[in-house]
Amino acid sequence: MDGIWQLDEAADAAVFNASPGDIKINVPGMVKVGTDEFQKYDEQGVLRTYLDKDGERYDISSTDNQILGQISPKWQLGFQNTVTYKGFDLSVYAFMRMGQMIEYEMVGSYDPSGKENFPTYFDYWTVDNPSNKYPAINADKSISEYSGYNSLKYVDGSFFKIKNITLGYTLPDELTKKLQITKLRVYGTITNPLVVARSSWIKQYDPEMAGSLNYPLTKQLVFGVNFSF
Repeated sequence: MDGIWQLDEAADAAVFNASPGDIKINVPGMVKVGTDEFQKYDEQGVLRTYLDKDGERYDISSTDNQILGQISPKWQLGFQNTVTYKGFDLSVYAFMRMGQMIEYEMVGSYDPSGKENFPTYFDYWTVDNPSNKYPAINADKSISEYSGYNSLKYVDGSFFKIKNITLGYTLPDELTKKLQITKLRVYGTITNPLVVARSSWIKQYDPEMAGSLNYPLTKQLVFGVNFSF
């Protein structure tokens, strides 16, 4: 995918049997040589010319498939550290993955036919709002008619998150002895206080879980007490 065809690209879009508001496909080896004129070598090595008017148009097919990325991160990093000062202890656990693609199920919920519900933040193409993210709504066109639609579901899955922060306090021995206990510690833990996804399309769901909608991004604040006699 290479964005959405815009109003001033109507003639170019027609070469690919598309219209403004449709998905623009980045065809490997395709070169624009003039107004609504493109060239590409075919599988036999013959240079073909594709035109809007009085010429051959180009049909997107499976031969134009290309690798968008990899599901395994190029690198990942985890960091956990605990510092103590007098009776206080502070623990922070952070985690990062970079250089991976995920199939984000939320994007696949967008129905350009307009027959199904989809999130309000989906910025789709209209004449007054020529978005470059989601194709125009067209009730006469099904999802299967949008060439390259499945590629929309794959987004950069890189992210950084602080998974949890724990702050605790252990009562001094003099005080615990008076309470006739060996040790008493009170603490508070917050889960997912900070999550930063590289892709602006990922919202409300945990990028660590490979794009699945079974894992909404939740934050928890837990308080507890540890004691022993």
